[in-house]
Amino acid sequence: MLDFNSFLSDLKQLISFKSVNAEKEDGMPFGEQNYRALTFFLDLAKSMGFDTINYDGYGGEVYFGNGEEVGIIGHLDVVPTGIGWDSDPFTLTEKNGVLYARGIVDDKTAPLLCLYALKELKDSGKPLGRKIRLIVGCDEESGWRDIDYISSKTTIPEYGFSPDGNFPLSYAEKGITIVTFTLPLLKNFSCVKGGTVVNAVCDFATAIPTEKGVDEKLLKKHGLILKDGVIESRGKASHGSAPHLGINALKALFNYFADMGEDVGNVIEYLFNDKGGVKLIKNEQGITTLSPDIIKEEDGKIKIICDCRIPAPATLSDLIPVFDSFCIDYVATEKHPPVMVEKDGWFVDCLLSAYNEVTGYKATPISLGGSTFARAFNKGCAFGPEFPNKDYNIHDANEHVSVDDLLKSYEIYKRAIFNLLVK
Repeated sequence: MLDFNSFLSDLKQLISFKSVNAEKEDGMPFGEQNYRALTFFLDLAKSMGFDTINYDGYGGEVYFGNGEEVGIIGHLDVVPTGIGWDSDPFTLTEKNGVLYARGIVDDKTAPLLCLYALKELKDSGKPLGRKIRLIVGCDEESGWRDIDYISSKTTIPEYGFSPDGNFPLSYAEKGITIVTFTLPLLKNFSCVKGGTVVNAVCDFATAIPTEKGVDEKLLKKHGLILKDGVIESRGKASHGSAPHLGINALKALFNYFADMGEDVGNVIEYLFNDKGGVKLIKNEQGITTLSPDIIKEEDGKIKIICDCRIPAPATLSDLIPVFDSFCIDYVATEKHPPVMVEKDGWFVDCLLSAYNEVTGYKATPISLGGSTFARAFNKGCAFGPEFPNKDYNIHDANEHVSVDDLLKSYEIYKRAIFNLLVK
């Protein structure tokens, strides 16, 4: 049974580390706060009696048992906080049975739940038939250099799950391609910028009007404001894999540019209104999405960086003719290809049966729009902690989870871990 008070105390400490990707320091490849989060997690595991490995600050591992290996991979780094929080994002805050903090869902809580579940298994004294390796990384949100480094130092188990997706269980993940569109500078606006990371919908963008000035009626029409000579557009962030859950601040800004005579019609029609039919490329995994998440001026041009998610078995090659039809200069770089694993077999059954037994459902595997560390395994699944049909404000302000969902997640992870390891 989960010692909730102890867990909450450890979670509070883990949340307090501002583990956003930062400049490399001596022995700390992603900055001091990421390193402190990692060492706290590993020290906690040691205090529980587990063996641990610190992979030079890139990530760490907790291992237990003997025999055939299975893995769990999560991460301790988080995306930037953005704007609009009602509480300090790095202070665990409870309101009416709901916990708020950056990383409370993505992804600090779930690896900690798995560690506590392993502690309960260890204390039970039950005989084990497999070895578990719980790996935590520190660069999931900014490039996966942690997994690249860990993979260079050790082998990754054949089977494993990442507690950084959705319940009941995802057997497939869309591919991720970063598409950068390049435009000429605008005639009447400069310093156009917005967005923080490519996998989060742009929630704030700005531009400075030049000689032509501004049109107050058009500003109002598009929900923009002029503050200290700077035009501001505010939207709502969401994960890049689900742009429909957010409000992209760039769309209103570009609609205003168009009304002010700028030649940006192709940007509006193709990047925001899907004139090219990106969403028509779809299958069992869902639709292809294109989310313009960062804009900046660079080398005398405007660059719009988009997050594109492609469902298997479609690939980037299927999108190239579509992007060509935009008549906008672009470069498409594949970050992760689409992946699929078998829906049947002992591993999926161990996880899915745990979910169904705890919830009372008869769920079947799903596909996932996001990209998780499940890809690190040859046969991997994303497994929670998000429950179906709920919005946890992932990558947005006021990221949250209810205590009830947290406790239910623990029971699912515990049962799955017992299913996987006990003889």
